[in-house]
Amino acid sequence: MSKVQRGSGMREGIIESNVEPLWKLLTDWGNLDWWGNDVAEEGMKAGRAYLEGEKGKVPRTKVIERSNADGAGLPVVNRETLIHEDHLAHRLYYNASDGFLLGVRNYLASWHVDPMSEDRCRMTITSTFDVVDPGNVDAVRNTVEAVYDAIFDGLNKYLAKRRTVA
Repeated sequence: MSKVQRGSGMREGIIESNVEPLWKLLTDWGNLDWWGNDVAEEGMKAGRAYLEGEKGKVPRTKVIERSNADGAGLPVVNRETLIHEDHLAHRLYYNASDGFLLGVRNYLASWHVDPMSEDRCRMTITSTFDVVDPGNVDAVRNTVEAVYDAIFDGLNKYLAKRRTVA
């Protein structure tokens, strides 16, 4: 039996936005104003986020300080490093700190955005990761996919609020 469980996650969501303002928001890598913090999974609430590195340069790192990680036995700080950004294809790749979830190593994710109409996009998030004991690959997949759903929800709520203010 292997000591490493291979895992992956994937979700697609519809974002009510033109592709360009959505892409600008997504690539403002240290900004989590759109994050709704509506994730029920223990330890996944973001308290503060900031950027390490130069805005607009690759690589750059989003540092997320979690507000409820202690009770979940997770690290308070998670780093997500943007390693590739393609404006033409609206695709980015990033990795996350080993151990950001119990037993997780080698997390690599991709976001891509495809325009469906002038004010609507399909956003796809995919990831691969390894899980070692005492982690559980199914629990990790469920958590990351819940986070992806929260990303779609948070983006839609944030953009809707911006539209009503404008």
